[in-house]
Amino acid sequence: MSATCSRMRTAESARAVPLLAAAAVWAAGCAQTQRVTIERLAPPTADVSGITDIAVLPFHAEGAEEEWADEMTLQTLAVVVHTGRYRVMKAEQVRDLLGKAGIGRVARPDAATVRRIGNALDLDAVIFGELKKFQFEEESRLLTVRERVWTGEYVRDAAGVIVSDPDGRGGTAPRRRFEEREVEKNRLKRYAALEADFRMADAFLGNVICSSSESESGGWEATGDAEIAQLPTREAIFDLLADRAVKSFVRRIAAHPVEEERLLEVGMFHSTRLGVQLAKNNLWDEAVDKWLQATKAKPDDPAAYYNLGVAFERKRLIDLAYKSYQNALARNPHSKRYIKAVAAIQKLMKDLE
Repeated sequence: MSATCSRMRTAESARAVPLLAAAAVWAAGCAQTQRVTIERLAPPTADVSGITDIAVLPFHAEGAEEEWADEMTLQTLAVVVHTGRYRVMKAEQVRDLLGKAGIGRVARPDAATVRRIGNALDLDAVIFGELKKFQFEEESRLLTVRERVWTGEYVRDAAGVIVSDPDGRGGTAPRRRFEEREVEKNRLKRYAALEADFRMADAFLGNVICSSSESESGGWEATGDAEIAQLPTREAIFDLLADRAVKSFVRRIAAHPVEEERLLEVGMFHSTRLGVQLAKNNLWDEAVDKWLQATKAKPDDPAAYYNLGVAFERKRLIDLAYKSYQNALARNPHSKRYIKAVAAIQKLMKDLE
C-alpha cells in the first residue's frame, strides 16, 4: 500500500514539474519590459518659474564681428519665440523703448543697468549677450583627377552604325563613347567657427538667472565648379552656426525635444503585450488602442496605464500622460519607475504653465 502511494506521489510530482516550469516562464514573461526610443519634451535646466514676458536685447560685438551682432540678435529672438514658452517683445519695440529711456547697446550690463532696462521695458526678464568670435576661412587649390569624359563620339557596331540604348522615356538615345582622362579641377574648402556668450537676467532684481558660453564650428569642401556652387555661403554658414549656438542656450531656459530610451511593460494581458509589439514597430496609434482595451479588460493592471503615459508623452499630450502615469502609480504605489515618471511630468507641466 505504501509502495503504491509512493509511486502515485512520484507520478504526480513528475506531472507537476512541467506545469511549474510553464508557470515560471509565464510569470517571467509578464515581468518583461521592452526598450523603445521616443522623442519627448524635457524641462529647462534653469529655474525660470514665474517668468513669462521677456525681451532679447541687441547683442554686443567688437571688431570684425560687429557686422554680425544684429544678425545674432535676430537669430536669438527667432529661436526663443519658436519655443512658445515666453511672450517676447518685438525688436522694434525694444529699440524704441530703450531709446526713449536713453539706454543704448550695452555689452555686459550690471545689475543696476538690468533693473533700469527692466523698468523701461516692464518685463520679467531680459536676454542679452556678446558675439565674441566669427571666424571664416577659405582655401582653394587646383587638383588633377581622373574622370570618365565623353570623347564627342558615339559607339558604332561592326557595320559602322551608331548603337542606341533605351532612354527611359520610351525612346532611344545614341550610346556615347567615354574614356578616362586626367583633368584639372578646383577644390574649395570653407571653415568657420563661432563663439558667443548668453545671459538671462531677472529684470526686477537684476541678477543673472542663467548664463552659458557656446561655441560651434564646421567645415565644408567641394571639388569642381558644379559642387562648389552648392557650398553654403559665408552668410548661410553664420546662420547655421548661430542657430546651433542659440538653441544650445535656449535648452537651458525652455522645454525642448530630446531623444530618450524608455521601457514599456509587457503586463499580464494579451492586449498590453500586443500593444508593446506594435509600439516597437513604430505603430504607436495602434498600440494606444490596444492599451486602452487592456485598461478596460484588466483595470487593475498598471502596465497598460504606464505604457499609455509613455505614448502620450511621446505625442506631447502632457495632461493625458500625467493622468496615465497617475493611474499606474495608484495601482502600484511602490514602483520606482512610476514614481519617477510622475515626478518628471510634474516638473515639465510646471514649466509649461
